[in-house]
Amino acid sequence: MRVITGSKRGMKLLSPPEEAPIRPTADRTKESVFNLIHCDFDGLFLDLFAGSGQMGIEALSRGAPKAVFCDNNKTAIDLTTANLKKTGFNNYEIFYGDYKKYLKTTTKRFSIIFIDPPYERGLALKALEVLGKEESCLEEDGMVIVECKFVEDLPEQIGKLKLTDKRKYGIASILIYKQEDSEQ
Repeated sequence: MRVITGSKRGMKLLSPPEEAPIRPTADRTKESVFNLIHCDFDGLFLDLFAGSGQMGIEALSRGAPKAVFCDNNKTAIDLTTANLKKTGFNNYEIFYGDYKKYLKTTTKRFSIIFIDPPYERGLALKALEVLGKEESCLEEDGMVIVECKFVEDLPEQIGKLKLTDKRKYGIASILIYKQEDSEQ
């Protein structure tokens, strides 16, 4: 695992222990995600189900003003913390706890939310259901990026969120959702 580009380009990140239930996003997939969204980071980035923290770290390296990392797994939080310490970034927050609680109680508004839960447990759909509600922590012109196993069937529309792009990378699919009103 490494940072693909930006201020920390090429920096190697710590990998999860073999026995840990953490599945990092492949470098090729990570690079493709950031190429797909090709945006100027002017808002907050949420790395939901953070795992190693590599997606939020990539966003910080590419200029995101701040990233929030959320996970309910202690090993994942420790790994994310160690990777953030290694990079030297200080413009982040870590939330150790349930993703639904965080999504429902945060007062922050995110321009990009990356969701990469354990595969085939229905967690991506549950997170999208929370984010698809009228009042959510997603900025009006924000986007939600979901990484899931390619066999998972997520809806094209969920509340105010509409699927705008879907790509397959190996066993993973990347789906991009935007609010219906903010399509460009």
